[in-house]
Amino acid sequence: MKKHLLPTVILTLLLASCAAPSAPSETNNPSAEQTESYPAVTEPAISSDTEAPTTDAPVLLPPEPSGEQFAPLKDGIYNYCPSVIRMEDGTQYLYYCTNRESYNITDSIACRRGERQADGTYQWGEECIVLSPSENGWDAHHVCDPSVIAGSFSYQGKNYRYLMAYLGCTSYDNQENKLGIAVSDSPTGPFERIGTKPLIDFAKDPSSSAFQWGVGQPSLVNYNREADILLFYTRGDKAGTRTLVERYDFSDLDSPQRKSSAILSVSGLKNLSGKQDILNNADFVYDAENRIFYCASDCHPNPTDEPNYISSHFRIGSFAEPANFRVFVWKELAVVGENLTGAPRNHNVGLARDEYGHLPADGYLTVYYTVSKTGSSSLWSYRIRDYYYPLS
Repeated sequence: MKKHLLPTVILTLLLASCAAPSAPSETNNPSAEQTESYPAVTEPAISSDTEAPTTDAPVLLPPEPSGEQFAPLKDGIYNYCPSVIRMEDGTQYLYYCTNRESYNITDSIACRRGERQADGTYQWGEECIVLSPSENGWDAHHVCDPSVIAGSFSYQGKNYRYLMAYLGCTSYDNQENKLGIAVSDSPTGPFERIGTKPLIDFAKDPSSSAFQWGVGQPSLVNYNREADILLFYTRGDKAGTRTLVERYDFSDLDSPQRKSSAILSVSGLKNLSGKQDILNNADFVYDAENRIFYCASDCHPNPTDEPNYISSHFRIGSFAEPANFRVFVWKELAVVGENLTGAPRNHNVGLARDEYGHLPADGYLTVYYTVSKTGSSSLWSYRIRDYYYPLS
């Protein structure tokens, strides 16, 4: 195992996990013909609305941010890349990436159960590891970027309620990431891998010297609360960086059926310089009543000082449910950085969602995000905080 004992270069190799994929240009938005490496399929046929409907539903006052959600029990431990599901009784399960040995950069996926307090914030229980790297498989070095939903899933003759999508890799150079799925009967796992191969594979093009990050950073939405699943994920290769959305029938995980695929529009997304931004490292929640998708993601460009591979700001945005995920315009709701958080790095964001990836009936978005300090030892300062955004 690699120990974090060397200079900055080791940090830049950090976890093929959630570091932003490199791109030739932040204005890069390649066409489907340039980027798809698999056969073309039909677009999701969902809705033709182009404007977000209004609602007169009462808005609840968001709680005040409570700061750091929990602290590791020893030095040399990082916690980042939160993903949250909320049960009907208000209980939450927060999934995140962490290392199990001090100063050893190897990601596992952990979970904590949270109880809602009187002020609307959460008290978190003990950490449990729900998925670790395999011994010798395609995900033997890191497993990270969890996204968990409930539904009706069958695998090898057994029914499961919870499905996780995650990033895995065997690399130490932050390239060739792949995307897998796993199932469990319980939100606290343990999760069982589906098969011995990733759901979405990736291999570097040896003819190109470009940085080729791979695929990962998934976000699942259970569209019909059964097994009709939207899978959003990042792809970074020689053509650039973008977010894709694919629609699957996951009712039979022995033979998952991909129904459609699209490169998600970035029209209306501006970077911190006011120019066209790319989209990666994004989490989504679906408001079925108003047919809106909300999203939280990293902003670009990244800072130039160390660490320069994570973002200083995160974005909250939305778009009306489109008939074609390639053609719509984003609405930017908020950009959050050090002026609001007090931290120089704000990155790897997750939204609190119900079990199916739908919007809880709070009247606001609950955002969990990662902060860190600057400098060569910044990795060991990764901690998870909360932020609340009112929807009206």
